[in-house]
Amino acid sequence: MKKLQTSKARIYDKILATLALSLMLGFTLMHFVPFASAQSAAQPSASTQLQNNVQYPNYSASIKVPENASDENLTAMVKITPDQAKSAALSNPTVSGGNVTGISLDNENGNLVYSVQITKGTAVYDVKVDAGNGHVLFIDTGMDSEVSAVESIAE
Repeated sequence: MKKLQTSKARIYDKILATLALSLMLGFTLMHFVPFASAQSAAQPSASTQLQNNVQYPNYSASIKVPENASDENLTAMVKITPDQAKSAALSNPTVSGGNVTGISLDNENGNLVYSVQITKGTAVYDVKVDAGNGHVLFIDTGMDSEVSAVESIAE
């Protein structure tokens, strides 16, 4: 009987040691795999993003989307209507006089925004409008260069 208990104790010790090793290995991988992924991502200077812990484009909306929020929950979080977002986008000098071709409610890097698609002449713009207060946050010119709303107003 004593020998059986000793055998069980050894098995439990081996199981605990295996679990501890697995946890340590998992913890180590958890810290190095995102680093490797960030290095291979193609965006403006991935190493700069990693150092500054910043995603591109870099803007902050008044409504933050929780990580576990579903797309269905986004509409309950908005404070402005799609029509108000269109008006806000068209009031920006860069796209004023353009035609709205589409609008969608999006979770952009944890920010709740309306993406308002506008054509003006031959240019196509994607205007990010804060779904909480209607401020224009960013304008994507569709040429892989994004213009800060503040910069575009100053022009």
